[in-house]
Amino acid sequence: MILPKKLRFKTPAKINLGLLIHSKRADGFHELETLLQMVAWFDELELERTLEKVDLFCDTPGIPNDETNLAVKAARLLQKYFPSRCGGIKITLKKNIPSGAGLGGGSGNAAGTLFALNYLWDLKLPRKDLIEISAELGSDVPFFLVSPCAIGTGRGEILQPIKNPINFYVLMVYPNFPVPTAWVYGNLKLKLTKSKNNISILANFLTHSEFAQLGKALCNDLETVVFKRYPEILGIKNELLSLGAGGALLSGSGSTVFGIFDNPDLAKIALARFATEKYKVFLAKSVKSFSEFFPDEMIQAF
Repeated sequence: MILPKKLRFKTPAKINLGLLIHSKRADGFHELETLLQMVAWFDELELERTLEKVDLFCDTPGIPNDETNLAVKAARLLQKYFPSRCGGIKITLKKNIPSGAGLGGGSGNAAGTLFALNYLWDLKLPRKDLIEISAELGSDVPFFLVSPCAIGTGRGEILQPIKNPINFYVLMVYPNFPVPTAWVYGNLKLKLTKSKNNISILANFLTHSEFAQLGKALCNDLETVVFKRYPEILGIKNELLSLGAGGALLSGSGSTVFGIFDNPDLAKIALARFATEKYKVFLAKSVKSFSEFFPDEMIQAF
């Protein structure tokens, strides 16, 4: 098989339909339970094989091009583990998903880079090996290689795919400023996060087309910390609910708030209300399949 020199693909955003924080672990991470869903807001990447260097080009201000960028880190991690089988790579990134927004854009970029390089460098790594390597890059990265919808436990890297979830519309509202994840977890008071919600029940609503129940059951233990410091983010959530969202929630540690809709016309009306310079907004459907953003040759290589 003659491998292509370059490959173009997209990587999605994610939302947390549920996020429960149970305890702090000895390794500094938190033991958590979450329900993750990919959404069709995409970054765009082009990877081109070169001789030995890893270079990243992105024209979005503030996006690093060194190893602090997870896509670069992903490529160098494969070079570290398989030095005789990896060449160089030029990564061109068009960033559409805002950074520091709780949408997993950087994690998706890293996972997509691993997926693409497994093909371009002809590494022939099985999916389970690639997932194991991806966990070294961050807690959210393995999700983007497992399933469009999954329950995450541990620090988020232990994943149980959810099959055949309902499709719905997601309106994401980014307030044009990030919320530092480390600050959120550093200010989390675990004794104040005694949620009665159950992630498995939430997933059950997804698979049994119970949209109204799903909206009512959305939960995020980090909201208390974020809303206290950033009341304007709470204001976004309340506005989404007043505009007819079936449910609204802070995604991850924020700063994005999303509303879920089963009626596209209602979602478009809400979109118009937030379409000002104050926010970056995007309306998308939940993702059902990797084929929505990865080319067939990448998927078939698995």
